[in-house]
Amino acid sequence: MTDTKSPVPNHQSPVSDSNIAVSVKDLSKSFRMYSFPAERLKEFLHPFGKKYHRKFWALKDINFEIPKGTTFGIIGQNGSGKSTLLQIITGILQPTTGSVQVNGRVSALLELGAGFNPGFTGRENVYMNGAIMGLSRDEIDKRFEEIAVFADIGDFIDQPVKTYSSGMYVRLAFSVAINVDPDILVVDEVLAVGDMFFKSKCVEKIKQMIEKGITLVFVSHDSEAVKSLCKKSILLNKGELIDYGESSKVVEKYFSLKVQSEQYVINNKIKNKVSSESEAELSKSGRDTFINNAEFQKRASFQRIQNGKASFVNVQLLYEDENEIHSVEYDQNVILRMAVEINENIDLLSFAYHIRDKNGVEVVYSGSNIEDKNLHLVKKGEKYIIDWRFRMSLMQGIYNFACAMAIPIDIKVAKVDFCDFIPLAVQFEMSPREGAKIYGFVHWENEVVIEKL
Repeated sequence: MTDTKSPVPNHQSPVSDSNIAVSVKDLSKSFRMYSFPAERLKEFLHPFGKKYHRKFWALKDINFEIPKGTTFGIIGQNGSGKSTLLQIITGILQPTTGSVQVNGRVSALLELGAGFNPGFTGRENVYMNGAIMGLSRDEIDKRFEEIAVFADIGDFIDQPVKTYSSGMYVRLAFSVAINVDPDILVVDEVLAVGDMFFKSKCVEKIKQMIEKGITLVFVSHDSEAVKSLCKKSILLNKGELIDYGESSKVVEKYFSLKVQSEQYVINNKIKNKVSSESEAELSKSGRDTFINNAEFQKRASFQRIQNGKASFVNVQLLYEDENEIHSVEYDQNVILRMAVEINENIDLLSFAYHIRDKNGVEVVYSGSNIEDKNLHLVKKGEKYIIDWRFRMSLMQGIYNFACAMAIPIDIKVAKVDFCDFIPLAVQFEMSPREGAKIYGFVHWENEVVIEKL
């Protein structure tokens, strides 16, 4: 892991606005790319300065500011420039053009093991990294016990780090980074390594630091972690900043971008009405669901992804008597109704729903693959009413259903061809539970056995 500290490298300077932790202005970064390794040497030795390289722009004209005390996410697909941006913010790389200004001590958790000398023991690396961060030996002495306890690697603290597992690297590096009293903590995917208990401990520690006013810059492919930890985020794509704002909205854009990169997206509108011949074949409730869908179509247009093979014509949340509902009582039985139209012959079609809170955090998920209810050998022109029946036992709050329909390709690695994905299909409000409140997102049934001895 790499730790950096102010004073910062010469491309950085203190932020003039004391309320801003990081300011990035007109930032671009290019690298020289060679077709063959030997071309680098040929270019260096060429008597007339012939160029053998081509420029690759990893970042292009990036602009944003991070206020002090903010939890800030950076997301994007592989190759989008996330790591390059972090390395410039922390002073590891120099920008080609533009500038980065920082205000305060920066502690960074970047590439696994970077900044550690493999021949040194864990203890020696703690002192070395502390010195790099600008701490005196006395200051490191005072922090060492806390670092060792949090890392929880036992006697390995006095063994060379080259003998460590990747999880042990993370434990020690994270412990060092959070115990040097940073003003700005930069975390890049590091929590993807390690056991679940340590991840939970890290997240709790980060939350405590956030409450104390630290600025967190967090990069992860885990969209749920970004949404739960970060108030604001930016989305990078091919070196360009393409979205900035509330994390839940930026993550939706990221997901849409990810899906679009894997499949063809059609632009024509979904038909709002079915033919009169088809209406006659549907039940009254089915007819209503297919016809009275103007509000749904308006909601569904937000960042919707389709490939034209099958579509949601409507999605409704209903009482058991099949009337629509927007405010749900705790422990109430409801129906999530999906009206589906098939536009091509499909051998296997799956469908699913997500319940998300107001911040976009996934709370509940279920799908036809889990329930063993996939549709088989569906034909063009067919229409289906799919009802999900369940009891609502969620914490009080505002939630929405996201709905997906896809052709499974490889379920083990979650590879599918999305026919229709709707991030905002239905929104509803959950009323509070009477009596004792629930403090988790969901309450499930328990059997409680008490025995007096």
